[in-house]
Amino acid sequence: MNRDEKELGMWICHASRLFVRRMDQQIAEAGTGDDILSGRNFWVLKYLDDHAGEAVYQRDLEQKFKVRRSSVSNMIDLMEQKGFLLRQATSSDARLKRLTLTEKGAELLREATETIKRFEDSIRKSFAPQDYKTLVRLLEQFCDTLESDPQPTERKDTE
Repeated sequence: MNRDEKELGMWICHASRLFVRRMDQQIAEAGTGDDILSGRNFWVLKYLDDHAGEAVYQRDLEQKFKVRRSSVSNMIDLMEQKGFLLRQATSSDARLKRLTLTEKGAELLREATETIKRFEDSIRKSFAPQDYKTLVRLLEQFCDTLESDPQPTERKDTE
């Protein structure tokens, strides 16, 4: 299939895979030994850092990243084992566990953030400034459109 014949979905899927793969490589290179972050771990640590001083719970991550409870739970378990974050019981409800960034997690986040900034800067430089602004504006519009559209209803076969 030639480049002009690819449909929007193919371009977005292809660009997303390439970008995520490169981003994950960059993030992994920021860590050492067992202290290697995945891309998703990076975004969780960044979310915790951005909401420092606020109570952040598992359900907040589920909603923010639109991920199932079991997926977030497994990710938090692993991140806690690696010492990137802590789960702390709240005084008002022992079932709720507040998530907080550890110093180890904060240091990894700083290193990964610097690496990602360099990576994104290199991509940004491949665009004319106005083209980059247009790309970001169009991506925001695309996401807004997808998020505002109601989910399609399940198709029911009628026989």
